[in-house]
Amino acid sequence: MVPEVPTAQPADSGRQPDVPPGAPWERRDELGWWTGWGRTVQQALFEPSGLFAAARLDKSASQLGFAVFTTSVAWTIGELLEAPLRHLIGGRLRESVAGMSSDPDVQRIIDQMLQRTSPAGLLATVLLTPLLTLVFLYVNAALTHAVAALMGQAKRGFPATFAACAYACAPMVFLAVPGCGSIVAILWTVVLTSIGIKVTHRISSGAAAVAVLAPYLLLCCVGFLAAGSFAMAWRRMVQP
Repeated sequence: MVPEVPTAQPADSGRQPDVPPGAPWERRDELGWWTGWGRTVQQALFEPSGLFAAARLDKSASQLGFAVFTTSVAWTIGELLEAPLRHLIGGRLRESVAGMSSDPDVQRIIDQMLQRTSPAGLLATVLLTPLLTLVFLYVNAALTHAVAALMGQAKRGFPATFAACAYACAPMVFLAVPGCGSIVAILWTVVLTSIGIKVTHRISSGAAAVAVLAPYLLLCCVGFLAAGSFAMAWRRMVQP
């Protein structure tokens, strides 16, 4: 009997079968920096499931860089475009309030609004935005992961949650659009985060939605209480 000759196997590509190929941003050395960033934003907006499925869980530093760069640049552009309009509105508001009230506290609040449009205020925004983005990203990922873990749905660890939250920042490019851009960016980011949690942790849509929305509901409650406390303090201050 002729011995069976083993069939030749294709050469190993160097990647384990269960390891995803990586998002375009994670392969920017191969694709090019701007191409990797552009394709990642495009996939996040229009093919999110494919992007999150391709994201690797050992590239948190790279994913952090994507979120910080995307948010910081778009926010800075938006601030620069909105500054003239905000300054004009603030000046008109100060003139109107000056004719109705001489309360120094009211004038101080308006002056603080106008300081944001000054060159120093814009520079502070440019310098602080990366730090604020980093803090928000980690806090958001930590809270989302905590809720998912409490439900027993954090099946692939914190790196999976972080990847979802980081690439869900892609809609922050709309921060560069004056006016309604920030609203579009925030809502789209929430939706993308839910899709990302579902894909990266391989859980149901309902569980992913609860994990993502619970921190925002908590934030809304805290904000509501803070606003109520501020309103009460303001009323005591302005009443004779």
